[in-house]
Amino acid sequence: MMVSFFDQFASPSFLGIPLIAVAFALPWVLFPTPPSRWVNNRLITVQTWFINRFTNQLMLPLNVRAHKWALLLPSPTVFLITIN
Repeated sequence: MMVSFFDQFASPSFLGIPLIAVAFALPWVLFPTPPSRWVNNRLITVQTWFINRFTNQLMLPLNVRAHKWALLLPSPTVFLITIN
């Protein structure tokens, strides 16, 4: 089987969609913008619940002083989860 040396640099795709685009777009989908209305839809409610539970579990074992830098951890974590 002959494969080009440059095939290793090709972007992996699934159903014609480059997976790197999905990996970059998924964090924006997971972190919603606050709505301008009082009533939320189900998607925003689930996203907000997920984010609150995630940060609560992250902050639980840390003391109050560590809360300043601890919010920097979810962004690389979500990025790595979406890439894998």
